[in-house]
Amino acid sequence: MISRRYPSWFPVAGVAFLALAASISGIANQFAQDDWAIILKNAPVHDLLHGWRLFTKPYWPPPFVPDLYRPLALLSYAVQWAVGGGAPVVFRLFSYGLYAVVCTQVLRLARLELSLAPAFAAAALFAVHPVHVEAVAMAVNQGELWVALFSCLAVVLYLKARKAGNVLPGHTELGISGLYLVACFFKENALVIPGFLLAAELILVRSPDSWPRRIGQIRQLFLLLALVAVSYYGVRTLVLHGDLVGSFTAEGLAYLTMGQRAITMLSVVPHWFRLLLWPAHLQGDYSPGEIVGQTHWGAAQTFGLELVLLVVVLTAWSWRRAPLVAFGLVWCAIGIFPVHNVLVPTGIVLAERTLFLPSVGMVLALGGAAQLALPRATERARLALAALTGALLIAGVARSTARHPVWADQFTFWYQTANRDAPLSYRAHHALAEMYWGADLQGRAEHEYRVAIGLSPPKLTQVMVDYANRLRLKGFCYPALPLYREGLAVHPNFIGWRAAFVACLLDLGQYQEARSAALIGVSYDYQADSWRQIRATADSALRVQAPPGTVRIALLDSITTHTGGGSSATSPSSASTSTK
Repeated sequence: MISRRYPSWFPVAGVAFLALAASISGIANQFAQDDWAIILKNAPVHDLLHGWRLFTKPYWPPPFVPDLYRPLALLSYAVQWAVGGGAPVVFRLFSYGLYAVVCTQVLRLARLELSLAPAFAAAALFAVHPVHVEAVAMAVNQGELWVALFSCLAVVLYLKARKAGNVLPGHTELGISGLYLVACFFKENALVIPGFLLAAELILVRSPDSWPRRIGQIRQLFLLLALVAVSYYGVRTLVLHGDLVGSFTAEGLAYLTMGQRAITMLSVVPHWFRLLLWPAHLQGDYSPGEIVGQTHWGAAQTFGLELVLLVVVLTAWSWRRAPLVAFGLVWCAIGIFPVHNVLVPTGIVLAERTLFLPSVGMVLALGGAAQLALPRATERARLALAALTGALLIAGVARSTARHPVWADQFTFWYQTANRDAPLSYRAHHALAEMYWGADLQGRAEHEYRVAIGLSPPKLTQVMVDYANRLRLKGFCYPALPLYREGLAVHPNFIGWRAAFVACLLDLGQYQEARSAALIGVSYDYQADSWRQIRATADSALRVQAPPGTVRIALLDSITTHTGGGSSATSPSSASTSTK
């Protein structure tokens, strides 16, 4: 227990120290996962002089399809790149420092409702929480940290203003609105910040005024926030060429109805609880077959529903008895809402980084429970609680310290994920296959491709086509053909795959089938002249009975990179190193 004789800055320094202690083991990490595409290979991020242009660009750069809109995140990467000349250590240090600041703001938020001991314990547990490693270890996940920071600042400003007087001062309204706008430009999940403010008003603000009067006191702020949200979303939709969702659908949710998505996400609920409360096992990917789409009710759905109902009951019970517990639970629900996937599917079924913001609510709820229990506890029980908290802090630092080096580099991450953490993830084996192939370890690559194909959802054929393309470019069209056929049987309109398929048919002397496939390409009315030329080549080869291996076509990039509206090698959903 912390004595009052310590200076006021001591708890703040202690929380910051714990955050750094839990993170510093990754200081030598290189770029990994999406850092490659978003930072290392993204030329606009290397040009701070023209950084303003990042506000006109999607988050994912070419050749990826336009996806997401986070201009301030890109601008912050550009600043860090300029400061360190692209050195990964600068990004690591910035992430660790930002993480420490977020932890101190969690402490500040907790102190509005809690005494020092439970508030410090809550913030300290947040600082060492192992589920945060993914958000802190990767530079591209700094958006999670920024949104959590601005969320805490906004709620603190709101609560202080509401508890100081009936009407929110104009500068407070503008300050909160400004924080909201900036947070949205870092990451889309910031759109839920008004939900945190509304929960604070309903649960934590104790006012004798009637509800109509209270609504009048906060109406102007929420109108401003609504204006910010609509403006941001309008700009985002414009930059993404009218795409309202602005992201692909995760493989585990593809082709599911709303009801089936609800069933699937109920099976994810136990994972949320485990990762928030006891993250002994962590993994960098939850793609199929780690988590697969569900179409029927089972034990996992029953358990998930029971956990949801438990949270509802606890929230109702604690609303008056322990308001911070109720507020923390509601915060968790609001923080998870952007990836609940029932109403609108997103590109993520489950990712540990998406639990960073909800975990703020989790530790606030734990702090509120401790505040409720301490006055009733004996001295021995208090000592036991303090010892348990200390043990959890030690375990959290140890687990986080061991986890950060998993992101040491691209190969280390995907090898660890595919072979130890998430062996049922098709994406992990796909990524590992790509790296083995690039290192000319063809035998290992082919094994990983086969494993990834076996783990892929039935309608996801990208892995087999990627494997077929690798084989074709090596001159092995015979084993590539059945892979192309299987892919085109599911997605016949992916004309980039069809072009590669035709190239292999011509190479093997199967000219009649090549001619038929080219005619189908003509029918899609895309690059029709090129397809007619390919058909003419097949006709000519058939006419003269050209020997196999003597006919080649130059596949135009405009054909081979076009997919006809589905997942492709140039979309974040299927890039071997992309997890969003």
